[in-house]
Amino acid sequence: MRDGYIKLLHINSDGSGRIVRLVVPGDLFGMESLLGDTYTHSAAALSNIHLCRIPKRIISSLGEESPRLHRQIVKKWGEALAQSESWFSEINTGRIEVRLARFFLRVAKVSGDMAVAPAFKREDMGLMMDVKFETISRALASMADQGIISNASRLSVQIPSIEKLKAFSQASA
Repeated sequence: MRDGYIKLLHINSDGSGRIVRLVVPGDLFGMESLLGDTYTHSAAALSNIHLCRIPKRIISSLGEESPRLHRQIVKKWGEALAQSESWFSEINTGRIEVRLARFFLRVAKVSGDMAVAPAFKREDMGLMMDVKFETISRALASMADQGIISNASRLSVQIPSIEKLKAFSQASA
């Protein structure tokens, strides 16, 4: 992923969905398809995106033609999996405000002590954190009242102090 955000959605047997991973710039995704014929998640853009697509046959042939590059890709894949598992745990444990703080730390673009995080649909944020969108809305309002975030709109959330957000995400766990 070069730019933008993609959600990977797992559809449960009862038809409900759960966002199991957020793909951010620099991430690899879709490598699981090398293991079988079908990919078990749906991918949907959460913003405008710019990707670099590498055909399956090229990745498959790298082991013989360029072992070093193949090792780097496999390493990046392993890092993405570990990061995804860690992130999934972080946004699914603790108070919802703390979970949102951890989420914003992951996606924010920092400039000095301030930052701006993209704001996705409340429904999508709820699917990531396994809560109703109303809970997300109330938590965002609470965080704004505490001065942790400001100017929460449909497109972005401003973070006046990234250090305050980090402290909140750790001290309130």
